[in-house]
Amino acid sequence: MASKSEPRRWRKPHFYWWTLANVIAACLAVLSWVLCLHVFGHPEIPKNYEILKKLGRQSPGVGFDLQEAPPGEAADPRALYRRYADLDEASTARLNRALMRNYLTSLGELGLIQYVEGDFKVTHVRRLDEGDLFSDGFAVRARAMVRPDEFTEAAPWPVTLDYLFPTRNSVAADWFQPGDTLHVAKVPNCAMLLHVDRDTSGDSPLVQLTVVPIATGEYQVGTNHRFTIIAPEELNPGCRFPVFPTEAAPEEP
Repeated sequence: MASKSEPRRWRKPHFYWWTLANVIAACLAVLSWVLCLHVFGHPEIPKNYEILKKLGRQSPGVGFDLQEAPPGEAADPRALYRRYADLDEASTARLNRALMRNYLTSLGELGLIQYVEGDFKVTHVRRLDEGDLFSDGFAVRARAMVRPDEFTEAAPWPVTLDYLFPTRNSVAADWFQPGDTLHVAKVPNCAMLLHVDRDTSGDSPLVQLTVVPIATGEYQVGTNHRFTIIAPEELNPGCRFPVFPTEAAPEEP
């Protein structure tokens, strides 16, 4: 008696495997394209910036001759306080990401360029290190001083300025002393807003601004000292902000 033959197993046609291979390749291509857009489009994310550094595709630090510095709005401490004192946390975080991204992409978005102006009284000075945006240089913290009217002496305003000076002259940090006046003007300083913080522990918000000069060249300190501002070579977008510890915040007047 003949045994029953086993049922014939159905085999997938060759075009099935060809189609599957093409679908997988297309998915990988789309995924690679999306990842590339994410990495190159968001260098403010530390992991993305590290990838760009390994690929040698990170942008150099920003530095212009004064005559070639990009246009931008300038604002004094009063205007800056009105603009940022009541900004909510989510909006502040979005703004800071956009400001850092713009700085790391050579200021491609001119609408984000905001220059700071005004008179500020120096309260703290420290040299920068590896945990900062760049390590060659120093930072000066100063409190805004505003004259309510032409007949009144300047008084502290609830705005602080952390001014990052990129320079190889480390001695220049000693030329800024607490109590000195730091006069900041759009020309020649080009001190561009880089980060916004708010301290809400007091009766009214304290706006803490971080700026970096984008015009290279000599900076005059008093009548006897000068140092050279450079374009930073190594950047660290995962740096800490504000650049001074909390205990360095100036006391309320």
